[in-house]
Amino acid sequence: MALVDYSSSDSASEAGSPPAKRRKEDTDGSVLAGSASGAGAGGQKGTRHSPPASSTTKETIGGTLTLPPLPAEFHDLYASTVRNATADNPALHQGRKRTVPHIVGNWPSHVYVEWHPSADQHSLLTALLDEIAPLLGTRELTSLLTSDLNAPLPLHISLSRPLSLTTAQKDAFLSALTSSLSSATGEFSLSPRGLGFFKSPDSDRAFLVLRVACPAASSQGDTSTTGSNPQLRTLLNKCNDVAVRFGHPPLYQAHATELVDDAFHVSIGWAFGLPEEEECLRAYGLLKTPQFRGIRKWQIDVLGVKAKIGNVVTHIPLNNSSKKRRNSITEDGVYE
Repeated sequence: MALVDYSSSDSASEAGSPPAKRRKEDTDGSVLAGSASGAGAGGQKGTRHSPPASSTTKETIGGTLTLPPLPAEFHDLYASTVRNATADNPALHQGRKRTVPHIVGNWPSHVYVEWHPSADQHSLLTALLDEIAPLLGTRELTSLLTSDLNAPLPLHISLSRPLSLTTAQKDAFLSALTSSLSSATGEFSLSPRGLGFFKSPDSDRAFLVLRVACPAASSQGDTSTTGSNPQLRTLLNKCNDVAVRFGHPPLYQAHATELVDDAFHVSIGWAFGLPEEEECLRAYGLLKTPQFRGIRKWQIDVLGVKAKIGNVVTHIPLNNSSKKRRNSITEDGVYE
């Protein structure tokens, strides 16, 4: 059946009817009703009609239609990549191998803080990788900033090792984690403090990372006892307690008196094998150059923690009742 049906008398009636009067459109977009002489039906002059205003008018800036930002929950709906095979095949993943072998019926899981860099931040980080890549000799630097479809990827600060939860564990694990983290600390902010290469203990990959610290804690002076990441350390301890309770190893195993603040980082790229010391030092020095010096002034707001179990991501908000005024500082040194 056609989308629009016309009766058989339509063509005949149109043939016998007088030509339709043309409507003139004024230069301002309004319409003059009537004939070319300006007289409408009944000899009255044409009247000016403004086009009706749309009830869904969108704001335009510089002639470009602007759309409202996506809600934060949207990113959690599409946080998983497409599975190309049920078995571990490094050829499908740039030579990478699973650090935790997949067990049918288990749920790969991870706890982390997520960061979505702005468009300007993403562009600057991309430029930073472009500058570092030639400094690594024959090693190929793979970016973690962009997907295979050239879309910006969220970055993260790990609060757990890669976990493999059984079906019987996953709901209880999430419940225990939510209860432990929701009142652990208030919202806070972080800033990049320097670059580093981190050799994964579970693989032969070396990650290029941005080390992070809480500017409010660093601005108080001596951090030898309190550390530069008190909030992240609190969250890590809570996550490790829950992981150990369910029979999984903790992240950043250390003695009770040893601070792990310098271990917190955002991975932005990786290469096979740790670069030579001279190559690392040249890469670290880029944050002192005028082009990239401003990266240390960025603010990463931590409003919650993400728990990814299988392909389901749960946002666990932090208690914002104790949120304090956020400060920013500038540090000249870089991590070496």
